[in-house]
Amino acid sequence: MNLASLSTAARTPLILCIDDADIALRVRKLLLVSEGYDVLTAHSAEDGLELFKQSPIDLVIADHFLSAKTGTEIAREMKGLKPEVPILIISAAAEKPAGLEFADGFLAKGEPPNILLDTIAYLLAK
Repeated sequence: MNLASLSTAARTPLILCIDDADIALRVRKLLLVSEGYDVLTAHSAEDGLELFKQSPIDLVIADHFLSAKTGTEIAREMKGLKPEVPILIISAAAEKPAGLEFADGFLAKGEPPNILLDTIAYLLAK
């Protein structure tokens, strides 16, 4: 194990949550912080992309339906910058959105918290 992987392993994972629905964002952050994660939040695709560029993000959770861009559009841009960072798309849509090939996972909004937490743990372990 090299020094870089040792420091990454010892640090608390930093999760970026992007959602334009304030209540959903606050609830998600509360859940993740209570599970020991560090969390950054963004209310727009633009703000999320800036935080992604400037911070050592370990995982992104993005709502699919945002005002300016979709979650899959953000995922495509982020994968172009840091392809190793897993991206989880969350949507209230009845069907999986197009463009999921740029994401590492998909969950429907309303899934129980344990499903979200299990998915996050799985994606971080990959």
